[in-house]
Amino acid sequence: MALDRPYYRIARNVFNSGFILDKRYASDRFSLVRAYHLIEDDLKRIIEFIEPADINENVFSHRLYELFLRCSTEFETNCKLILRYNGYENTDLTIIDYYKINKATKLSEYEIKINVWHDEVKIIKPFSDWSKGHTLEWYQDYNMVKHDRSKNFNKANFKNVVTAASCVLGVLCAQFDEYAFSLFHDEEITSQSDEDGFMFGANSLLNIKPFDRWEETEKYNFSWEYIKDGETPFRKYNF
Repeated sequence: MALDRPYYRIARNVFNSGFILDKRYASDRFSLVRAYHLIEDDLKRIIEFIEPADINENVFSHRLYELFLRCSTEFETNCKLILRYNGYENTDLTIIDYYKINKATKLSEYEIKINVWHDEVKIIKPFSDWSKGHTLEWYQDYNMVKHDRSKNFNKANFKNVVTAASCVLGVLCAQFDEYAFSLFHDEEITSQSDEDGFMFGANSLLNIKPFDRWEETEKYNFSWEYIKDGETPFRKYNF
């Protein structure tokens, strides 16, 4: 049987998305979305100097290091919020805890497309490591460079920054679906989808295709207008 109420902060790419705008579902969407779009704006400035191409993936610099840290902490912030809103009680969170989100969101199946990659479109699955275990290679590199930059400065490279930024967009879309592209307004949805199912907003650098092949028992099937005024319109995911 399909789910008659949505989980907190788990969107599941559904047609009936009005619940995402409810402050009980998430009161901080605008702040999180704005933080991501500042990251993407800075990444756009970086590709004015570093051509987005496979040959440049190992380029590292202080600017990339700075952006790498911001991406990583923003990723952590979003993961912590998903867990805490759903009643997760562990307070000393690590990547092992964040990994548990994958079961609820299927982030390991999300795809990111970058149209401006030289000299063909680049498609990556930034959470693909989670299909094999709890580690994320870029996140390991983040911890290495954070704790010893002089030894591991090369980990703050272009590839890791693009992957980390993609993961931030991933956890945003897992919570807010197409509203991850709406910085300032609830009233209108500003995203579009291309013929391959990738969502994008105006001037998006990173386009995203969430997982949408949920089993019947995992799908949302409710009328938000009908349940929104009930005592418990949301449910907690048992992480």
